[in-house]
Amino acid sequence: MAGVLAALFFVSIFAAIAVPRLWSAGQSMRLDAEAARLAAELMRYRETFMTLQSAHMDFIGVAAEGAAIVLLHADGYEVRQGRETLLKYQLPKGVTLSYSGGGDVSLGYRGDVIFQVTGNAAPMTIILQEGKEKRYVIIDRVGRVRVSLSPPKD
Repeated sequence: MAGVLAALFFVSIFAAIAVPRLWSAGQSMRLDAEAARLAAELMRYRETFMTLQSAHMDFIGVAAEGAAIVLLHADGYEVRQGRETLLKYQLPKGVTLSYSGGGDVSLGYRGDVIFQVTGNAAPMTIILQEGKEKRYVIIDRVGRVRVSLSPPKD
């Protein structure tokens, strides 16, 4: 009986140490996957946008005819060309999206990622977060997209 209790004691100690680490690893993998997915979508649409004749916005922020933009929301994003929605994606429960500069999407402001015909873009950092874990999808001035564990150095 004492042997069973000792074994149970060691198993519970091991579980108390291992379970939080496994949970953290799961969060990291989920964020890595979501950040990679968003970066891949941005790179894919950047290439698409570069083939367009024009990628200008009109003065009220609605995509001009033929222009394509990626709209960021607190719980996901959508890709639009003109007034047509090409893709709408909702992040998994518990994963949130925000971005540096401009308004805060959690307060209802919308973020726009706009690639010009040349592939250039306004620099932006998109932050995916779950719990304390964060991943940064960074778009630089020339339109390169990368994923980082840390925010960009300005």
